[in-house]
Amino acid sequence: MNNALTKIATDQAAGGRYPRFGRYLLEVEVIRTKEGFKGDSAIAELKVRESAPLTGGEAASRPGETVDYVENLTDQKKGGGGRFKSFLMTLVGADEFEFANPAVLKKFFDERQAGTHLLIGCEVYPKQLPAKDGQPGKVISGYRWTHVELNDEQLAQVEQSRKASKLPTLADALK
Repeated sequence: MNNALTKIATDQAAGGRYPRFGRYLLEVEVIRTKEGFKGDSAIAELKVRESAPLTGGEAASRPGETVDYVENLTDQKKGGGGRFKSFLMTLVGADEFEFANPAVLKKFFDERQAGTHLLIGCEVYPKQLPAKDGQPGKVISGYRWTHVELNDEQLAQVEQSRKASKLPTLADALK
């Protein structure tokens, strides 16, 4: 069989692994940045722990699936940096002034992975964009993030998962 076809057939489908519309409890797997042809992006890879469809909506992404939350950081007019900052602030229950310094943000993206294994709530909803510059309007995903206050059992599970991933304790990573 053609080697190229074998590679395609045996590789995981790429492109967007974006969450479908729904309500979620998500676990952070990794937070990273990426330089690409469309500019710089911030990416959170998230594992679906719990999901439910929106009222009258399609099926939500299933528990166990990995989904991506991606924001383009290059186009300042689109505000992707601010939206990703809101995601991080909600993840750890912080105020904006605590995230005003790039050095503070670094701990989420470097080897400490301060947000990894933390839980965050999210509602992914349809957001209608109006027609613009002769282009028809379109529907995109909107995100409403909610902070999850971890109980003792959840915190112990986070620490156990961080240890298994060879990451520093949460307290050390957040310093």
